[in-house]
Amino acid sequence: MISRSDGRFFHIVLGDRPIEYPAEREAGPSNIMSVGFWYVYDTTGGETETVVAILRRPPQEQVKLYRHIEMLPDILAFELERRRRLPSLYEFDRGQFKEVLH
Repeated sequence: MISRSDGRFFHIVLGDRPIEYPAEREAGPSNIMSVGFWYVYDTTGGETETVVAILRRPPQEQVKLYRHIEMLPDILAFELERRRRLPSLYEFDRGQFKEVLH
């Protein structure tokens, strides 16, 4: 389980294993994956919110992939403390983390 919490104001947890993106099989391999996190912050009034991170060119080996993913809750925790609420979609590419506007 991958999660972060300050024990008081926020909790972030990986919702499921990474999945290929896009999920449609006809699209073929894309070297892109997505992971979803759930979080609760005191400003959400106890409501669970979701944020998805698109992983571009993630490591292919499973242990390295999960180490790569383990960086995300730290980044999300920083963003959450700064913004008080997270956008629903981010992109993570070779250490660069940015919001995706849609």
